[in-house]
Amino acid sequence: MHRDSTPLILFSGLAADCEVFASQSLAFENLIVPSWPVPESDDTLDSYSERLANDLRPYGPAVIGGASFGGIIALHVAKYLDPLAVILIGSVRSPVELPRYAKLARRLQPLVSLLHVRLMQIACVPMGSKMVGRWFPHLSGLARQFRHSEPKVFKWSLSRILDWDFSPQVDCPLFHIHGDRDIVLPIRNTTPTQIVAGGGHVISLTHAREVNAFIRSVLKQVNKEH
Repeated sequence: MHRDSTPLILFSGLAADCEVFASQSLAFENLIVPSWPVPESDDTLDSYSERLANDLRPYGPAVIGGASFGGIIALHVAKYLDPLAVILIGSVRSPVELPRYAKLARRLQPLVSLLHVRLMQIACVPMGSKMVGRWFPHLSGLARQFRHSEPKVFKWSLSRILDWDFSPQVDCPLFHIHGDRDIVLPIRNTTPTQIVAGGGHVISLTHAREVNAFIRSVLKQVNKEH
């Protein structure tokens, strides 16, 4: 257990729950993984992130971050929360760093509302099994993340990725860890602070030791400066 007085707030990826940070919750006693509020019909990334920031302000000065889409949310929350630092875990810093397939899919954004998320989650159950996890940890990690997603939040989050067109300026240190085998957000499109060899998209689960060590180094650096 890492004993530290600095709150660590991490957002899970694409409507996933706190399970994606199971290993981090054991390592950091001050970890907070906010649940995803159901968005309003007219919510933008900024309006949604501002509400999250308001809910988190009572924790005081904190290090915030997130995995995948959670990292994008962290960047927008930082605009309203004034954090000590931002940590991106298998995420990207701006829309320019999104993969080509995401940019090409933008024209399909109006169809997201038609997705039958519950059926898709049922279909993913076998991929989240221990057997699949043994042979295909990256695929299993993605399936585990997706199968617990709240459908309304998932659809809204997916739509916000597809229409994401700007990233706010972050007025604090930004740290970024990324797997070199990430097929969802390929490393070739971004420039992380640290690369995890053999890491796929859900490195908080598959490479927890490396991610935890990275977070510890960030907290140590932030505490030294404050």
